[in-house]
Amino acid sequence: MNTLDMYKIAENENIDILNYSWTNTKARIFEIENNYYIALDNKNIKNSIEEKEILAEELGHYYTNSLYYLNSDKVLKDKCEKRAIKWAYSVLIPLQKLKEKIIQGFNLYDLADYFNVDIEYMINCIDFYTEKYGILV
Repeated sequence: MNTLDMYKIAENENIDILNYSWTNTKARIFEIENNYYIALDNKNIKNSIEEKEILAEELGHYYTNSLYYLNSDKVLKDKCEKRAIKWAYSVLIPLQKLKEKIIQGFNLYDLADYFNVDIEYMINCIDFYTEKYGILV
């Protein structure tokens, strides 16, 4: 998956993507009168890889019905964030494909390059899958 794929998914779901300056985040998804919007702070997004990762997570909020109010309690926010990132990982780095590449001998950097994600994102994804499923191969 690449950045354009994330935009296509949003377009297919009629989710408008806007540019907006945020003070403490790079993106938010929100609903107004049954319409969904993702507002990206483009000037604070480093590159297309980060943009793809951010869009995937925001779309994860949509697909897992994990939207929350800014004043929601931390427990609810954390639960929603975890559900959204789980969806993003499953789309950007599918577990079976990850296992296949590990078996083929891909190291961490090869994996990040293959899936076209940041190294830190790759580490977090592997940690997530390992915590959830145990040893991956």
